[in-house]
Amino acid sequence: MSKPNYSGLDWIKFGAALMVVANHTSPLLSYSAAADFLISNLFTRIAVPIFFMTAGFLFFRKMTGDLLTDRSALRGYMLKTLKLYITAILIYLPLNMYTGNFSGSFTAYSLIKDIVFDGTFYHLWYLPALILGLFITFYMYQKMKMKAMLASASLLYILGLLGDSYYGIMQSSSGIVHVYEGLFTVFDYTRNGLFYAPIYLAIGAWAAKSQLPEPKPFVHAALFAVSLGLMFVEGTLLHSAGVPRHDSMYIFALPATYFLFRWSLQWKVQSNKTFREWRVWVYILHPLAIVLVRGAAKVTHSEQLFISNSLLYFASVCLVSIGMAATTVWLMGISRKIQPSRFRRLFLNS
Repeated sequence: MSKPNYSGLDWIKFGAALMVVANHTSPLLSYSAAADFLISNLFTRIAVPIFFMTAGFLFFRKMTGDLLTDRSALRGYMLKTLKLYITAILIYLPLNMYTGNFSGSFTAYSLIKDIVFDGTFYHLWYLPALILGLFITFYMYQKMKMKAMLASASLLYILGLLGDSYYGIMQSSSGIVHVYEGLFTVFDYTRNGLFYAPIYLAIGAWAAKSQLPEPKPFVHAALFAVSLGLMFVEGTLLHSAGVPRHDSMYIFALPATYFLFRWSLQWKVQSNKTFREWRVWVYILHPLAIVLVRGAAKVTHSEQLFISNSLLYFASVCLVSIGMAATTVWLMGISRKIQPSRFRRLFLNS
């Protein structure tokens, strides 16, 4: 039996990592604020959902139904993610100290809140959200039927929407607003592992365990385009009405992400482990690339070219991020080759 080819997922996740870069660099801002809003504030909002949905798909397709085996797989996945999170925290520790994030209102409580929910740097919230979201989704998967799991995760997402892009519609209900104000003392946003991640992980699990028909690729492409267009309309209307508190969560992000995910499963492309690792480190390291690009532009007095021109700024950050990711993966590969031989020498000489 041939091994399934999921290389399309690797490419879509790499694209999603570049979308996150776009979200943080506004590539079209110097050309058109309206166009940049559609790209940086709306289109890029399906990037992290792609990460969650593909993670759910790849993780839950390995579930065997044996509780001990499945729990062991969960522990292994969470431990791997936790190690990556700790590494990322340490990478950004000097930058946090330089920017003064550990001064002023910094307390032990705020540190715990950042580690568990918000991330210790502005993009690192994804990793604790993945850990918490997967734990919740795995529990629901074990205790519920698939439809009940999807319904429960959808309810959490609805609650998250009301604290995010739909926050303004609750202003007439002071009681609900007070509940959310209490929640925002525990975390800064509802786009976290409790409200945001479970639905995308659950849809990934459903896709992994369901025998879904495979229509022609253009069907999923067309449905993705329609869903994305509806998300553009949704986001534009919400922003024009001043409704969002934050703008990470949209209703039509769900079908847009799903149809793009299903479409990517049909792509006939090539990938490998190195390329997959690049995507991870582009996401982790791109804020450092932003700092380096802005610093280099300032030193060389080329801000007008590389900063004021938003598209060149975005392209430069992407290139530096990819270069840093490739270097990191290369060094990790060397480390993997050196350490086993060192351990063998120690063992033989002992």
